[in-house]
Amino acid sequence: MPYTEDDLETYRIWFDGPGHATVLVGPCSGSPWLGEKIPLDGRHYRCAGKIILKNGRELFANLPLRTHTFDFLEREDVHCRLGDLWYGMDEPSLYEQLGMRPEQALPYTWQPDIPLDYHVPGPYPMHWGSAATERD
Repeated sequence: MPYTEDDLETYRIWFDGPGHATVLVGPCSGSPWLGEKIPLDGRHYRCAGKIILKNGRELFANLPLRTHTFDFLEREDVHCRLGDLWYGMDEPSLYEQLGMRPEQALPYTWQPDIPLDYHVPGPYPMHWGSAATERD
């Protein structure tokens, strides 16, 4: 189910706005990240950015990143905003709202608003597990 604005308030869920990032400093807390780039320092970040679907459509997203591995994106917790609702990328209702099937949208690429301090510029690929890779 997508999150509504009321859900965000009720369950104390936050998503970063455009151009913002948060470094996670505890299990339920974070501090604004004010750097020009997101460092590869082993910490977890949550940042605003975009998802670029396979068909080229771009969606505003919040991207959870882990910087202790080069598979930076924590795909299971990516959320995109459509209108006033936040959808997880694995929610069938997201694709219903987009008017497409998941296979028309996936795999996607992603780009944080604040760049990674990494020698390869984004957008970055959505890395698939072995079963999905074989399918594609």
